[in-house]
Amino acid sequence: MKHLKDHLRIMGVDDAPYRRGSAKTMVVLTICRLDGYLEGVLTARITTDGDDSASAIGNALLRSRFAEQVRYIISDGGCLGGFNVLDLGELNRITGIPVITSSDEEPDPPSFEKALKKAVPDWERRLELIKEYPPAPLVIDGRTIFIRSCGTSAEEASTVVSRSIVHGKVTEPVRMAHIIAGALFKDGGGTDDL
Repeated sequence: MKHLKDHLRIMGVDDAPYRRGSAKTMVVLTICRLDGYLEGVLTARITTDGDDSASAIGNALLRSRFAEQVRYIISDGGCLGGFNVLDLGELNRITGIPVITSSDEEPDPPSFEKALKKAVPDWERRLELIKEYPPAPLVIDGRTIFIRSCGTSAEEASTVVSRSIVHGKVTEPVRMAHIIAGALFKDGGGTDDL
């Protein structure tokens, strides 16, 4: 198992609460050290139910002072802003940084496909993005989470996620992004007037 130093930096990704009908959704990006120290916060706007999450997140990081410091990106699941499916391969290509998704809910492919078909016309392409990186279960302290990764091995992704969790099943960078996104957008996360 790879040794990870406490000062290694990870970017956590989570979207603001989803509000139906909102054209844009804010995504909060936290830059955290592996020991839990928060070093910075970035934001990106994505199209609700769009297909621009990888480019928006990647460009936000590359324009920041943290671009050379971040070693891993961890997203809260594979969909942001409704059905804006995060293209792990594209985000990895844009940034050159390994990308991991982590979810505390067991995937339900039939239900996801059914919802996707109702939500967006190009559902087949988005479903392929999800299928391209199948989830793997990871058990930590008796709790199971499901991770997907691109740009790193499954073993390394498991190590990064395991080391990033302080309590429960959510990595600390994602937990901080979730708290900040919820505080900034209490009204439901729509960013149409930003």
